[in-house]
Amino acid sequence: MNAGYVRLSRDDDKRNYVSIENQKLIIRQYAETHGAVINRWYEDDGFSGYIFDRPGFQQLMTDLDNGIDTVYVKDFSRLGRHNAKVLLLLDEFQERGKHLIVIDDNYDSMDSSDDMIGIKTWFNERYVKDTSKKIKRAINARQKEGTLLTRPPFGYQRSPDDKKILEIIPKEAEIIREIYRLYLSGLGYRRIALFLTDHSVPTPSQALHEREIKLGKLSGRSVAYRWSDGMVKEILDNDFYTGVLRLKKRSRSTVHGKDKRVPKDEQYFFPDHHPAIIDPANFTRVQREKANRSRTAYRGASPSRPFVNLLFCQDCGHRLTPIHRKTSSGERNYYICSTYNSKGKRYCPKAHLIEEEALITDVLTFLRHYRETLTKDSIKLTSYGNGGSLSIEKARQALNYQKKQLQLLLSQKIRDLSLAPENEVLIQEAYAILQKERSEKILALEKELRETEASLSTKPLPFKDPLTLLDQLIENRSLTRKDLALLIDRIEVSETGDANFHLHGALAARRHAGDGV
Repeated sequence: MNAGYVRLSRDDDKRNYVSIENQKLIIRQYAETHGAVINRWYEDDGFSGYIFDRPGFQQLMTDLDNGIDTVYVKDFSRLGRHNAKVLLLLDEFQERGKHLIVIDDNYDSMDSSDDMIGIKTWFNERYVKDTSKKIKRAINARQKEGTLLTRPPFGYQRSPDDKKILEIIPKEAEIIREIYRLYLSGLGYRRIALFLTDHSVPTPSQALHEREIKLGKLSGRSVAYRWSDGMVKEILDNDFYTGVLRLKKRSRSTVHGKDKRVPKDEQYFFPDHHPAIIDPANFTRVQREKANRSRTAYRGASPSRPFVNLLFCQDCGHRLTPIHRKTSSGERNYYICSTYNSKGKRYCPKAHLIEEEALITDVLTFLRHYRETLTKDSIKLTSYGNGGSLSIEKARQALNYQKKQLQLLLSQKIRDLSLAPENEVLIQEAYAILQKERSEKILALEKELRETEASLSTKPLPFKDPLTLLDQLIENRSLTRKDLALLIDRIEVSETGDANFHLHGALAARRHAGDGV
């Protein structure tokens, strides 16, 4: 079966720009000229060639084992713009016995004598990196001058007379001031969001949408019609509203690497850049209040609570989150539906509140009743005690795979150096990054394997079998997160606070509603 692969991204320069449809036309005409028909198409529209985790490409590589024999592409840059990875990909096609035809670069895997392949793929990679450097330099220069390159935040717009000047939007500014007033009055993110939604206050995306309608410039962006905790928090966190402009808050070291936060002392800072909506003193008060609430566990609770990650809402399916409340008899610990707690009753109608002490009693009672129904012969121990060996085996398999990939990489580099010794500098540069990545992964996996083996050798299992653990818990009347995780898969809580237990593996729960627990 013959397949065609096409890709398009913003990496591509205008001169060499070829649309998806034109790529398909070129491939189809070439195949017909050589008496072939394209049976299946794979495409990635809007994906950079520097990354290989592209849906169309990944599906193509999977289908090589499901009937695909020959793959046609317009040129090497359509396959990818990472030199070393493309070269490894060509080797993989040959090892799997698949036929790859690259039309514009005159490459046929059945006749792989082209010594210029490494140079071509290296050039494709350099194009992406050079373009990225030019863009970064241009952006950095504009940021140093104090130029805001992105859309102004909620509450501001660019002046129609001078796009560099920012103007306050009075209606939106009043919403921002109201959010600050509400927070300083004692309300949290969720209650402020509910208040704004209940009073039909437009969200930032709604306000932008309304402005775009007036200007006749709809962008097609999604519109949120309800305020969320995140929207409120973003407004309360942003010192832009005090007239300050901060640029270069994030950066990335590689073309498609992850954004990283830049320390404040390395950012570009411009005070009094634009009119302020919030007085700096009020902004500082809000930041102090947020810090105080965080230190006093304003809405959260201790991370050592025993039922964390085990409790689920029976209605919406989300986890219950721990909270604590002060009562006349002291502080009491509870768990509440996280959806209800963060978004309100519009998203989950009830709190599904359950007290921790009552839940501990319920669990022990349930385990005691359950234990009475069991005998040594009624339970298989296959679900326990083997987790460590499984994790070790998984780590070893991953380590062996990375070592094999490194060997393939080194073999390919030696082959390219022997075919084109005059290009040694280019070839060494192309392979250096990929070799470093593989070596770092190998070191990390070796460390993980050593730590896992050491942990298992020094920490014997605290119980002989699940029945012994049950007996110990019932006798001691104490529950830890570790013990609970070994026995209980999940606990579903109804709107009235009743708990329904689901046990692990061979201890699969027999309990249903009305079992008396």
